[in-house]
Amino acid sequence: MHALTVVVAQSDCIIAEHLAAKLHTHFKNVVVARDVDEIRHHIERDFADLVVVDLDLAEMPELRGLVEQFKNVGIVCTHRVPDEDMWRRCLEIGALDCCACCDVDAIVRVARRHWNGMAASAA
Repeated sequence: MHALTVVVAQSDCIIAEHLAAKLHTHFKNVVVARDVDEIRHHIERDFADLVVVDLDLAEMPELRGLVEQFKNVGIVCTHRVPDEDMWRRCLEIGALDCCACCDVDAIVRVARRHWNGMAASAA
């Protein structure tokens, strides 16, 4: 289990809870947010390291705002059926990746890569 704190924000509350439960087996603290304001709240209150946010919940300008406001927080975008265009747009705004919302393994890999990169740059 890694010491990361993760915020999960999905448009479907059942998917959010399922994803949070799966991610909790990999990370110390996982919280669920219902909208972008709650994401900001959890980042600030819980000192989140990573946000997993559904593209149906947050528009690109909102995501760009999160990336710019919280430079040390990794953003992983999710979607029911992500495509190459979504992936490209997410990377262009500064997100770490764009994965299928049910692809826990991909989200964990991205989070670990981000965490290892942050730890290396801090050293």
